Amino acid sequence: MRLDWKRTSMKRILILYYTQSGQLLSILQSLAKPLIHAGHTIHFEEIQPEEKFPFPWSSYQFFNAFPEVFSQKPQSLKNISSKAANGYDLVILGYQPWFLTPSRPVSSFLQSAEGRRVLSDKPVVTVLGCRNMWLGAQEKVKKKLKEADAKLIGHIALMDRSANLTSLITILRWMFTGDKKPFWIFPAAGVSDRDIEHTQTFGEIINQALVKNELENLQTKLNEAGAIDIKPNLVLLERRGQKAFSVWSKFIASGGPVHSTGRKIRVYIFMYLLPAAIFVLSPLLWMLSRILLTVKRKELIQDVEYYKQNSLRNN
Repeated sequence: MRLDWKRTSMKRILILYYTQSGQLLSILQSLAKPLIHAGHTIHFEEIQPEEKFPFPWSSYQFFNAFPEVFSQKPQSLKNISSKAANGYDLVILGYQPWFLTPSRPVSSFLQSAEGRRVLSDKPVVTVLGCRNMWLGAQEKVKKKLKEADAKLIGHIALMDRSANLTSLITILRWMFTGDKKPFWIFPAAGVSDRDIEHTQTFGEIINQALVKNELENLQTKLNEAGAIDIKPNLVLLERRGQKAFSVWSKFIASGGPVHSTGRKIRVYIFMYLLPAAIFVLSPLLWMLSRILLTVKRKELIQDVEYYKQNSLRNN
């Protein structure tokens, strides 16, 4: 049973998340500090797949997971706790993008009957930690939330602030070795400690919106505090990435069952070609994006503004 918003300023907040490295949990714990301090009841609930994904990954395991992740094929999940199934006034959903798509455990939860029950008729704030590209993943989350009759009222995107190729190297090293520390000329991988700590600012904004019952303007307030920073050139790069991944995922999946020889061959092709293509084509795509930023400036500005809010395009 949901609380009467007008009778009490203290709310019940469910924080749902899936994390491998623990970075996202640190982000959510920072976000929750002002909410806990204000007296709201907070429950953290981890989404847990029946078959766990490895961390650190082997390179083959990582790329072999790609087709099912990108196609959002549901996997079996453990049941959530009875506490998480109780009625809440707000749901905060934390996730990471995998292959320009919400991670498979989170995607599976959003598609599950249990997930729809938890989210139905609830205001939702999404929070993510990623390398740099999250637009397509968030669009897919928007669609699933809409199908669950949930109301997306806020979004916070924390990114690795390193240059594109630099972050690619540091993130891959982190995923395949478990080591995110600085090395050689490269910085630490992932979202910075400073940005994680700054997430408390967003938690205070959410608290004020809850207390004042002003959820309709929450995203505007979050944006003013820097919750979303979109680089127009990444809009172009991700658009191309979504199209390429659609082709590659079908190519790999058509090779046969997950452990078949045909599939393995296709995974290895993808595993070696993708990083090589990124390193070779990134400078060319960067130059092209600079040109398109001038030629299609108006369209890109409209795209950036669209991604800073929570409605869903009809197409």
